[in-house]
Amino acid sequence: MTAARRLLLLLTGINLVNYLDRYVVAAVLEPLGKELHLTDAQLGRLTLVFILVYMCSAPLFGYLADRFHRPRLVAGGVALWSLATVGAAFIHSYSALLIMRSLVGVGEAAYATLGPAMMADGFPEAERAKKFTWFYLAIPVGSAFGYGLGGLVAGAWGWRASFLVAGLPGLAFAAWMAFQLDPVRGGMDADVDTDASLPYIKRLRHVFFNRIWLACTASYVAYTFAMGALSMWGPTLLQRRFAVSTAKAGLVFGALAVITGILGTFLGGWLTDRWQKRWPDAGVGISGLTLLAATPMVALALGAGSLGAVYALFFAGMLLLFVNTSPVNALTVSCLPASVRATGVGLNVLLIHLLGDAISPELVGRRADALHASGLAGGEALGRAMAMVLPAILISGLALWWARHRRSAEAKPGQA
Repeated sequence: MTAARRLLLLLTGINLVNYLDRYVVAAVLEPLGKELHLTDAQLGRLTLVFILVYMCSAPLFGYLADRFHRPRLVAGGVALWSLATVGAAFIHSYSALLIMRSLVGVGEAAYATLGPAMMADGFPEAERAKKFTWFYLAIPVGSAFGYGLGGLVAGAWGWRASFLVAGLPGLAFAAWMAFQLDPVRGGMDADVDTDASLPYIKRLRHVFFNRIWLACTASYVAYTFAMGALSMWGPTLLQRRFAVSTAKAGLVFGALAVITGILGTFLGGWLTDRWQKRWPDAGVGISGLTLLAATPMVALALGAGSLGAVYALFFAGMLLLFVNTSPVNALTVSCLPASVRATGVGLNVLLIHLLGDAISPELVGRRADALHASGLAGGEALGRAMAMVLPAILISGLALWWARHRRSAEAKPGQA
């Protein structure tokens, strides 16, 4: 196995554990909230605190990654988030839980910032969409494990055991990553980064004045806002509206995430790989259209009164949402020169979470609390509150539809 393929395998495994850790919280919100006597707004704030720390740490790790040995930085981050997740199993107060989720945010920032940049340095640009497909398949698979395994373990042994199961695997991946070679920065790029010797501040213009990067980031801000709320509150909606058990809600939402995620991610990568030779902006065009098509599906799912209809509509909506994952992320990385690639990824992470899933779960929780206080039943109140994600999905698709005409305007990847 080549070093690049071994790195792809390892990073994909870490990505899987990353999302298992992230979504185990969503699977156990109901029993966790009852034991610690938390409101919906407080439960939503768990994601807010995690994301705030995560997004603020990302640019720092991006800066460090453009200078130091990236695999060791990733290994340290994975070890930190794994230990913090295990620690959450032993807390007895809301403040202690917030601290643990904050430490998880620091650890995940190291990996999320460095992983895509290392991937881009391991494979030529023509292969990146296909390789990123495998990498991003870990998102739905890991999310499904988080929902399903978290719900099953919580149903059998309590929500604390779910954090133990989610945290321990990362320590093995951290030890493996620490001994990997760091791929050459820009070694697989078709165009030479002629500005690599310039001062760091001057090189940043390739990020802030890059129209493709700006469009992709704007789209992903809106997309992350929507997905953050849907993924956090989806299982709880099933429990409150249809009296689905914690274990079943986690399993069902996990199954929906893994099936639609695999199909959607593969479909997005396959269509991009098939059509981009004829239409260079095929990836963003496909992503934009599927995001626009997802909006009515999600709207119908949130208002449906039948459990079977909710399952079917969520399946359709989530499938369309996942199509954009690999083409948009591959383009976001490839449009930047190697010397500021990790920094660009770090800034992307900062913005998509600052304006996206850092705020959407708590906003939905606050809106649900207000609607419930006005007299609506818990399930109906939560469903109406979750409808605030619909404009975000539309904006995400429109931003990419605009970006498809800007791809040809770039003389080289990374130039504005």
